[in-house]
Amino acid sequence: MKRFACKYSVIQFQPYPETGEFANVGVLLVCEKTGLLDFRLETRKTSRYTAFFQNLDVKLYRFATINLAREMERVRELVTGRDQRDLMAAFEGLIHPRETILRFGAPRVVLTEDPIAELDALFEHYVRHGFAKDANYEARLEKKVRESLKGLNLPAPFKTRKLGTDVYSVQFPLVQMINDRATKAIKPLYLGLKTPNAIYDHADRWSIKLKRLDHFGLKPEKVLFAIQGPHPGDSTDAKKRHFAFQEVQEDLAQYAEIVLDQDHDSRQAIRDFAIQ
Repeated sequence: MKRFACKYSVIQFQPYPETGEFANVGVLLVCEKTGLLDFRLETRKTSRYTAFFQNLDVKLYRFATINLAREMERVRELVTGRDQRDLMAAFEGLIHPRETILRFGAPRVVLTEDPIAELDALFEHYVRHGFAKDANYEARLEKKVRESLKGLNLPAPFKTRKLGTDVYSVQFPLVQMINDRATKAIKPLYLGLKTPNAIYDHADRWSIKLKRLDHFGLKPEKVLFAIQGPHPGDSTDAKKRHFAFQEVQEDLAQYAEIVLDQDHDSRQAIRDFAIQ
């Protein structure tokens, strides 16, 4: 699939310039090749900001974000169907430094197959903190794996351990050590993420980690990924996520065994790996 280079800027709320503190409230994104200029802005959910900034008048926040949203909507309509120079000029004009309580961060570049989906993912990450939710999913998956290991008669227990050297190391939540050698490691991996890019990125991080450990001769003798993937569906978005999930499984399988949390026998497969 073709990937497009997009620029984006994170919109920041800074009601008290004296302290330098700010909170992310939105994302503005432009893609020259597709002619897209669009944004996502948090105009309704305010509890996070009133909790962070003491004595903040919520009406001030709503007034500022609604006005900015209207300005960006106006600019978006003006450049729709215009050439790339107008599009980029509009983006640069919006993010130009301003003396207001809403400002734009330095522009960044991202490559994506779907600019609109990427905008949603960036908003989820920077504003809604979707990564924290994903971490919670992975923590729950780790708890299920630990429960599967209970009651087993093992030569050594599985414990959290960092493997590697001063040059390079990787922490695993579950490692079995026998005679000072990492014989087995289990890594619960949540891949039910919201976008194909997020699925690729999270899986790739672990493929690279195992590849590098293997290069240094530090990879455990056996590694298991206990994986939870995206929910199946017939929508275009669900199919894209499933495609990405299938691809990353093939990559991960080069370095480790895989058991899917969706499988009814996943608990037994984890126990078999630990025992054998």
